[in-house]
Parts: sequence; structure tokens; C-alpha cells
Amino acid sequence: MKGVLEKCTVEDFNYISATLDSYVSFTNDKRRKTLLSAYQNNPALHAELISLIDTQIKYFGSSDLAYLKRHLINGEGSIPATEIIDDVCKKLKVNVKVGGSIESKLEKLVLSVVEKELLSKTPEELSKCFNELGVGDIDREEIISHIKKNGKVAILPIVFQILGPKIALGIVETIIVSLIAQMIGREAAKQLVKELLKRNPWINSLGPILWAISGAWIAYDLQGPAYRKTVPICLYLGIVALRDGEEMF
Repeated sequence: MKGVLEKCTVEDFNYISATLDSYVSFTNDKRRKTLLSAYQNNPALHAELISLIDTQIKYFGSSDLAYLKRHLINGEGSIPATEIIDDVCKKLKVNVKVGGSIESKLEKLVLSVVEKELLSKTPEELSKCFNELGVGDIDREEIISHIKKNGKVAILPIVFQILGPKIALGIVETIIVSLIAQMIGREAAKQLVKELLKRNPWINSLGPILWAISGAWIAYDLQGPAYRKTVPICLYLGIVALRDGEEMF
């Protein structure tokens, strides 16, 4: 995941580092925090920080026992990034086509999750959500009219077409941040929301949850401590990957 981590800002690293914190693991939280603090004053530590975070993400992609076994056998305990992403896709019950770069897979993961969320809502619910985000009446009506005429097949490309990449990606990020907030809790997500609003000042929202996540995710269960790390981190890195354009459509 190093290629995507290369695109992270200090704020991104702060969130990822906080998510990686664990009292019971083989990772070195103290080393990561010390390195992150030093990096903010010394950009030359960028590569070292990325390498450490990449290793720790991959560690959580495996169970502790499996990690230890592989480490004892070949000195490499973590699993490939592609396996982590595939595992997250299965956990979230979304389909992502096989192949492509790590960055592309993370983008597709995020877009598939957003598509699933949009498809779970009625046109009336979508209209209300778009209205609360600050999408203009004309654009909102055009999207809903298209859905009513053609159904909700491939709804996300229509949102991109009508609203343009900047606003559409803001909505994608809003939905993902709202889902992450549901997973990690509102208090823990406050900084994520703050950064989201900073990048998308057009969004109208005062609360810590910016999108009313549908019932499709209510039964979502992060069994095992590893999923509480890998799922939100993969979703977040998918957002990072999308910021400079996409490899998706």
C-alpha cells in the first residue's frame, strides 16, 4: 500500500496511526508515534514512516498466530495488500473485479461501498440526503428524475455526470467517512469530519455524521480486532487514492 500512503498528508497519517493503536499486538505503537512526530519537522523521514505504517497495516491483515508462524518460518509475518483488500471486500459484501493496482482496488472498494449505499435508498431518501448535504435543487431533481425513469442501475456514474467530479467525490468521501464513523464511533471520527468539511466547504452539516447511513449497514459486525483496523483503514486509503483523480471509470 506504499503507493497510496505516499499521497497521505500529515492529517491522514495521524488518523491512520490512531487507528493502528493496539495494546495487544506485535506492532510497535511507540515507534510509529515517535516517527510520525519527528516526520512533521523532518520530511526526510517520509519513506521510513510509510514503510513502518505499511508493515503494520499488513500485520493486522493477518491473525496474530498466523503472523507469528510466518514470521518464524520466513521472517515475513504479514500478508500481501491485495489479500487484505479482498478480505475487506468480502467482509463488506461488495464485489470488486480481480486485477489492477493496489490503488485501483482501493478506489473500486470505496466506489462499490458507496454504490451499495446509494442503491439501498429510495429516490425520496436520496433527495433528502442530497438536500442536507447542500446539493442544489436543479441538480438534485435531475438525479432523482433520472433514477425514476431508468432505475438505480449504475447510479454513481450519473451522480458524477450531473454534479461533476469535485462535488461527486465530496459525496463519496462523505458517505465513507459517515460509515467509518459508525464503525469507530462519533467521538473518534470528529477529526475525520473536520478534515472532510475543510476539503468540501460546500457541504451543509453541523453534526458528526454527515450522511444518514442506511439500514443495510446496521448489522455490520467487525468481529475480531483485525477487522476494526483493516476495514476503516482500507476505506480511508480508498478516499486518499481518489483525491487526485481516479482509475475507476
